[in-house]
Amino acid sequence: ILDVDDEVREKEEAKLMTERFATDLPREVAEQTLHIQEIQKRIVSSLGDMIGSRDGNTGGHVKRTSYVIQLLVGEIIRRNKEGGGLEKFRCITEKAGADIARAAPMHDLGKIFIDTSILCKPGKLTEDEYAIMKTHAAHSGDIVNLILRDVEEESFVNIAYNMARYHHERWDGKGYPEGAAGGKIGEGIPIEARIMAVADVYDALVSKRCYKEPMTFQQAFAIMLEGMGSQFDPDMKDIFITCRKELEGYYSENNS
Repeated sequence: ILDVDDEVREKEEAKLMTERFATDLPREVAEQTLHIQEIQKRIVSSLGDMIGSRDGNTGGHVKRTSYVIQLLVGEIIRRNKEGGGLEKFRCITEKAGADIARAAPMHDLGKIFIDTSILCKPGKLTEDEYAIMKTHAAHSGDIVNLILRDVEEESFVNIAYNMARYHHERWDGKGYPEGAAGGKIGEGIPIEARIMAVADVYDALVSKRCYKEPMTFQQAFAIMLEGMGSQFDPDMKDIFITCRKELEGYYSENNS
């Protein structure tokens, strides 16, 4: 009888341990995942601050473009939910949208490799200097891979990499680092990079840089619309127009 009691007790204890394991493990994994993501965010933020301290604008640029991305992606998701979104944007789900927003601060990390004399040059860059500046896009993609690969889910890494490497590609194939020769033309450009391009250029237009004063909202708006179909995905036009009021309100308060 005692042997049977011991056996029953051991089985009950084993059952309780299994139940606790099944309950506690997912929670602990989730906590560790959030901890890792927080570390990554701080690393990215620190790198952005380092770059910002060198060229005087990239730190603010990172924060502002992150907001613009959230606004544009939010509008795309809203349209998808209401059934009015274009088929090409249906891939921007809630999760994909969150990943795009989380990846946005990483798009310019490659500027850490660009010499300060080029980053901070007050005038127009020479052809050689511009060629060096353009390498920041490929470097940004490399850094994303270095930081995230093997520690983040593949879908997020791919989104972050595409945004970092291809945000200077153009709809007409005249962008970099690959351009039309590398298949980065029109729909061949990852959709998240096309969204990043709109945010990146708009911020550059309406913000003060070491080489220029900020444009007025009206001037920037006209240039952005003119670029739809040449520099930018033409289907981003209506989304951008819808977000115009909120964009201008945000920049009126935060552009410094």
